[in-house]
Amino acid sequence: MVADIVRLERQDNRLRRGEIRRALQRWIGIARGPAAGLLDDFGGCPCGCTMDYREVLEIALLSLPRRAARELRYLVEAADQLFLSRTLPDLWADPRAPWWLQRM
Repeated sequence: MVADIVRLERQDNRLRRGEIRRALQRWIGIARGPAAGLLDDFGGCPCGCTMDYREVLEIALLSLPRRAARELRYLVEAADQLFLSRTLPDLWADPRAPWWLQRM
């Protein structure tokens, strides 16, 4: 899986070296961290010039070869489920926004 991630980061101009690893660590940290920090900072710039942690992971999940994506998905889904269990739907969120931005 690591070789596939390194290859993807080299080939995809949206990603920088080590970004998927950092995004995974931060996303897990957000999901496990204090409740007050669940929605504070996903790492992206408000103006949209950089991607948030979960968005980086979504790109990886959709772009990696099947086996590597399955291994990464196992880790990401555990954090996703924890995040979902600790947040509520935001009824006023933009329905076109990614699911993790539709939580409060």
